[in-house]
Amino acid sequence: MSEDRRSLPTLGPEVALPWLWRLRWVAVSGQTLTLLFAALALEVELPYVALGGVIAITVVTNLALTWVVRDHRDWGGLVPGVLCLDILLLTALLYLSGGPKNPFSFLYVVHVAMAAVTLSLPWTSLMVGLSAACYGLLFAAHVPLKVEQEEIGFPLYQAGTWFSVSLVAALVAFYTGRVTGALRSRDRQLAQAREVALRNERLASLTTLAAGAAHELGTPLGTIAVVAKELELAADGIEQPELAEDARLIRSQVDRCREILDRMSASTLTQGGPATGPVPLAELAESLQQAIGPTPLRVEPGGLEAIVAPRAELLQALLPLVQNARDASEGAGPVHLQAQAVEGWIEVRVRDEGAGMSDAVLARAGEPFYTTKEPGQGTGLGLHVARLLAEQLGGDVQLASEVGRGTTATLRFPQGEAVT
Repeated sequence: MSEDRRSLPTLGPEVALPWLWRLRWVAVSGQTLTLLFAALALEVELPYVALGGVIAITVVTNLALTWVVRDHRDWGGLVPGVLCLDILLLTALLYLSGGPKNPFSFLYVVHVAMAAVTLSLPWTSLMVGLSAACYGLLFAAHVPLKVEQEEIGFPLYQAGTWFSVSLVAALVAFYTGRVTGALRSRDRQLAQAREVALRNERLASLTTLAAGAAHELGTPLGTIAVVAKELELAADGIEQPELAEDARLIRSQVDRCREILDRMSASTLTQGGPATGPVPLAELAESLQQAIGPTPLRVEPGGLEAIVAPRAELLQALLPLVQNARDASEGAGPVHLQAQAVEGWIEVRVRDEGAGMSDAVLARAGEPFYTTKEPGQGTGLGLHVARLLAEQLGGDVQLASEVGRGTTATLRFPQGEAVT
């Protein structure tokens, strides 16, 4: 059992320390209010100056922690060090205020619970031992609690104990809930990062494979195209229209093979990111218009005149979306293009007026080699590559569609210095 517990991953200080820092401020506030209540309402005789000095140590050390938390510094030994200090400070407070008869001695449980959630088994064991030792010392020496020169009565002790247990339960539930919630959030982020890295590896593998295929197939495809052209000319010379049509079909399929290889070998972002700059929306629309031919591309007002992004990667990510919109409109168009800034994101929308997609088709859209086009008309790679490129820009591609009302593809990525 101990071996299993020892092997469990522990929370990093970047997760645990901010919540520990917040709880220490809560502790300072609670301790101050408790002393005021004891002095003004209960008239308990205590060494208030010494108790205030202990609270001041917590304030000073937490101010120092503020610098660490704000700068996101990764000091692995800081969390156990702070917990050990807090156990000693709690012991000092209890020593000056009744020792084991102080109902707030239950607060030792809070520090042990924090250690159990935050630290490894050896550190947790140390916290348990330190808490037990400090609590045991309080039996040997402490300043008794007195009200008007008399010991605290049992009814008042019961009330204090009830409040202390309730406070301990609330603090433990709050801290463990918040920290484990932060851990789950971090795990989700790590899972997303791993998924993006895996997709980038797939894109790199696809690019390498396509580059090799393009290199190997370039010469035979070129030879087939030349022979097909000669065959077409010869067929026209001997008035064989069917043979000439077959030759043109061969050439068209060669061009299609080259197009597929070009799509598969779409370039990826270089490590560290390519140079970015403002890309005028009108210039982007012009390049996309050339790629989709006669189908009209309409730029709709969205508030952005230019987009700060790597131009080549932005164009490569948008090109499959525009081509899909053109095909969905069966070439009649129009295809609508809009760019706007929304809550720190750049959103470039491509909308068509085609037949739209059902929920079943929409759920599979973007899967590699999945296409709804006729055989020989689509590769099923366009949207998949667009999403991979969008993820390298730090964003994604979202689809919204309804049967009979067209489809909207939205390329989203973090906003730079967008030009409005």
